[in-house]
Amino acid sequence: MTPNALTMPLTQQQNTIWKLLSQGLSVQTIANKLQTTRQYVNQTRLTTEAKLTSTLLGVAETNDLQVTKLDPRQGILLGYHPALNRKVIVTYSTNYGIKVWYWNDHPEEVKNKEFLKQTQRYLLDIAQERGIEVGNSQTIHPAKLADVIFSKLLPEIKK
Repeated sequence: MTPNALTMPLTQQQNTIWKLLSQGLSVQTIANKLQTTRQYVNQTRLTTEAKLTSTLLGVAETNDLQVTKLDPRQGILLGYHPALNRKVIVTYSTNYGIKVWYWNDHPEEVKNKEFLKQTQRYLLDIAQERGIEVGNSQTIHPAKLADVIFSKLLPEIKK
């Protein structure tokens, strides 16, 4: 898939600042690291959050999702698809852009090895980007990995 404004809505500089913020760095630390001002970092953060909010809500609308929770600071949206009767998560990653996850009640039935490997890479990227520790990440089934990561980002997913 070729990146476009929908899948990668942020500029390179916005991506960099958003990634550093999501790793827990302070505005001052980021400003020092990028040799810029705190004001610039804060303005970029606000612009980034607005763009991510707009993009995540746009994806939700396009996919007919009812929005349950939106957190642009984490780049994540929790929704519900009424026709499919499924929880849906929309995520943003600086490396992969926007991804839509449809909650599956029987993930063990997914057998496509390439799909599972790709999913695992994406999930590990989300965990690393947000500073989430996952144990034996290479041996955990991607469905369990998704459960661990999304439960930390969205505690309401279990409800």
